[in-house]
Amino acid sequence: MATVNDGRARHTKAVEPKKNPARGLFVQNSTGGSDEGANSTSISASTGVSELQQMCKQKTFTWSEIQHPTTMEKLPDDALVNIFIRLLAKQVAQMRSVSKSWNAFLSHPSFIKSHLHHSINNKDRLLLVFYNETSSSDPEPFTVHPCRSPHIEHTNSIKLPAVNPKSGHTTSSIRIIGSVHGLICSRYGFDVIHIWNPSISTVSTLPPHYIPSGDHSYDIYFRFGFDPKTEDYKVVKIIGLTGTLPHIVKEWLQVEVYSMKRGSWELVSQRFPSHVIMLINCDVVCVDGHGGYLHWHAFIRDQEEGELETIVAFDLGSETFREIPFPDSLLDSKRSNALGGLGGKLCVMSWYEEDDVCEVWVMYEYGVTESWAKHYVMSHLHLPNGVGYGFTSHNEVLIVDDDFRIVLYDPTAGKAKILDKFCHGNDSMEKFVEYVDSLIWVAPPKHEMVRGARQS
Repeated sequence: MATVNDGRARHTKAVEPKKNPARGLFVQNSTGGSDEGANSTSISASTGVSELQQMCKQKTFTWSEIQHPTTMEKLPDDALVNIFIRLLAKQVAQMRSVSKSWNAFLSHPSFIKSHLHHSINNKDRLLLVFYNETSSSDPEPFTVHPCRSPHIEHTNSIKLPAVNPKSGHTTSSIRIIGSVHGLICSRYGFDVIHIWNPSISTVSTLPPHYIPSGDHSYDIYFRFGFDPKTEDYKVVKIIGLTGTLPHIVKEWLQVEVYSMKRGSWELVSQRFPSHVIMLINCDVVCVDGHGGYLHWHAFIRDQEEGELETIVAFDLGSETFREIPFPDSLLDSKRSNALGGLGGKLCVMSWYEEDDVCEVWVMYEYGVTESWAKHYVMSHLHLPNGVGYGFTSHNEVLIVDDDFRIVLYDPTAGKAKILDKFCHGNDSMEKFVEYVDSLIWVAPPKHEMVRGARQS
């Protein structure tokens, strides 16, 4: 029997572009880029007319000049970047078809990074809530919750990867593995894995990976992250063979890593720590994998003290494992701990099972045990199951209240923001994805890339 674990909780500055001296455009050897809007020969209303018109009022050029690439090429790079980074990724992708020079300009890595940086810091965030169960009245497996403009409906703008009818899967069975920089990694069952960017409707189906035969009982753990050293996005798969006791691993198989740049799965030379007997996934809020590391909440078997909690970290650059101890004061059988991220640093949310006090510990220097320090103590929140689900990128605690509304609580200011839209309910929540509009894409081998996706 196979058990797939990828997110069930136990508790309910921009890079300056290089110039081409002859034209003042970004340097790129090939045109590349998206073929979105390939039939378009001019900018239409759907590609951000109102946005660009407003920018024209703030600059010294006119709307008629905007429509001619030859005029745009005369503008300094900083003016061009200032215009286009304000547009949605879908609009930028459509403009790539206007001319080869625009395609090169808007497809250059420096511009894509600038656009992502602007999106993270200036555009509205969307919280996507994915569920493990759906009903006939709520057939879609997710809901969308804008943080700044909660009354605007965005669900129809998110497209799920298409499902092959012969696979036996349906869109309602989608499970989220992780999300980084606007890319979402998801699976149908445990044999079909996708990496997709809803902003530009681009999807990659990963090639087949090893799965043990039906004669074995095993758990499969997937994670998704970004390696800043190589600017690559990777999927990590860990398989543990289990025995008569569920989720207690007797043997770890060799770890496999999928690289978007390579377009293939490869075995990792270092074995997973053999004294780890169980992995606990509490990453309901997708924040792991942004800084080049992935983390698992693990239990190890200690001959003197029995089972102890620890953190297993994976370096996406060197593709090696290491252990990071929990703060000593949190190693108490009466405590429940959950890993997370706060301000870009590894953190642990810890609470006593008999009260409503939650402590938040932060590792201020990565990998240094002595740098663990208590950052917050939150109490009397009166939340469902006593705790929040984790921290967002804006350092808010993500909470679902008794009426199943999403609440963003700022522990520093002591203020809470309630989003209008209701969730299905605590028991069915699988993952929270804090989605950001993005042009990010690492093109895999051509035979793996699929254009378009199902409209939800």
